[in-house]
Amino acid sequence: MEPFRGRRGQNLIEFALVLPLLLFLLVMMLEVGRLIYVQIVVTNAAWEGARVGATLSDPARGDAEIVGAVQRAAYGLDPARLRVDIRPAQDEFPRNQPAPYPRGHPLTVDVTYEVRLFLLARDVPVSARATTVMEYQNP
Repeated sequence: MEPFRGRRGQNLIEFALVLPLLLFLLVMMLEVGRLIYVQIVVTNAAWEGARVGATLSDPARGDAEIVGAVQRAAYGLDPARLRVDIRPAQDEFPRNQPAPYPRGHPLTVDVTYEVRLFLLARDVPVSARATTVMEYQNP
């Protein structure tokens, strides 16, 4: 007599029960990987914006240069979902003062990106902050 007689469909039933869990775990790993990727890109973009802000070539167009550097560094992300906050702005103290300002003062660039998670069907904000010291002088 065969020991597995009558159990031919058992493997198929067990696989059908485990398959949704395996697919859920696979999708979750992909989502977490995507979140980590976006965090790395956003952090790099914030640091790139702070670097450009510290060594501006044209202080009158400073914020535009910083935002442009952030958008270039955030390659692969949707620019419409990218928010850049620069403190102090180019029309605030010390960036609006005559020489020797703003040399030596801090410049902070905050970058936020809204990631759409497929599994949860909602947006999750990913943000990074970079602070540097300004090295340029207003003309």
